[in-house]
Amino acid sequence: MKRNFGFTLAEVLITLGVIGVVAALTIPGLMTAYKAHQLRAQFLKSYSIVQQVFKQMEADDVSTDPSTYAKKSPSFYSVFKNYLSGTIDCGTWTTKGFPCANVNKITYKTLDKNNTVNRYYFDDGQIALPDGTLLVFENPAAEDYIWVLVDINGYKNPPNIWGYDLFTFEFLDGELRTMGDKETTYNDADLYCNPQKSNALNGIACAHKAKTENDYFKSIVHEFK
Repeated sequence: MKRNFGFTLAEVLITLGVIGVVAALTIPGLMTAYKAHQLRAQFLKSYSIVQQVFKQMEADDVSTDPSTYAKKSPSFYSVFKNYLSGTIDCGTWTTKGFPCANVNKITYKTLDKNNTVNRYYFDDGQIALPDGTLLVFENPAAEDYIWVLVDINGYKNPPNIWGYDLFTFEFLDGELRTMGDKETTYNDADLYCNPQKSNALNGIACAHKAKTENDYFKSIVHEFK
């Protein structure tokens, strides 16, 4: 007697159901891991670019002293951009659109999402890199510091949150440091890099965590799923 070997419809449906359950359990985790890996790679690349420019300026004996540029010409950002190629010069106090951030329509949010990042952090010059990364410079006239805020995935790409895709670096004592490092202006991570706290600067100190904690981006992506 000839026998037919194969699966019944019920067996096929059960198998597909099992595959579906496994996929539902594993794919979100894989997507989170992929997004976290992508963000970390963009962060480290941006950090390296900014760091290399500071080093090149020092090698060329070009001043990196904040007081050299505050309320003077040329501005710090205009000197900085000379060390980069293929960039878009957004200017200072820009009202241009993408890839620049219009200072009159800032949409960046703090890490707790309850506050909009102060537009005055965006008025001392912006430079868009060829890959869309946005460099924002803060070199106020009355202060003796230089900050570089970096939107690692570009202004057009969400979520535009301080501590998720916007990070702050501070040039301090001849060294580029990640904000949140112990010597930087804002180094209290519990207050300034905490999704559960609400204040106008929440997220500013996350760069140091992003640099030093391998799972930082995984936790932050999970937080904002």
